[in-house]
Amino acid sequence: MSNPYQTPPPDPHGGYGQQQQPYGAPQYPQPQAYQQPGYGYPQQQAYPPPQQQVYPPQPVAQPNSFATATVVLGFVAILFSCVYGGFIGLIGLGVGIAGLNRSASTGIGRNMSIGGIALNTLAVLISVALVVLIVLAPQ
Repeated sequence: MSNPYQTPPPDPHGGYGQQQQPYGAPQYPQPQAYQQPGYGYPQQQAYPPPQQQVYPPQPVAQPNSFATATVVLGFVAILFSCVYGGFIGLIGLGVGIAGLNRSASTGIGRNMSIGGIALNTLAVLISVALVVLIVLAPQ
């Protein structure tokens, strides 16, 4: 029995230029040290870096505050139509028209503006009817 860790005798046929490995543990090539990009040797990239998808920002729909305000003013004007309903209704009509103009450019709040204009018009008509009723009643 021979020692497996001892170097083998040279090949009598020459080995065709290849060096034989001794018996025992297999010899593996040494791993290459990892090179960080930008440090040490320049690296060639096999593939171009991935392109990031850039999406344009989506516009956020802004609420039409004039439309909301005209609906609120319309309800308040109808509730107080005996006292200040006509004045609040006129202010609400102006705000409703502004909300309708804004909805033409943004596309938001058109139905609320029309509803607020209707409520404020109703409040003004109730106030006018009450004034006419009060003026004509004593006669």
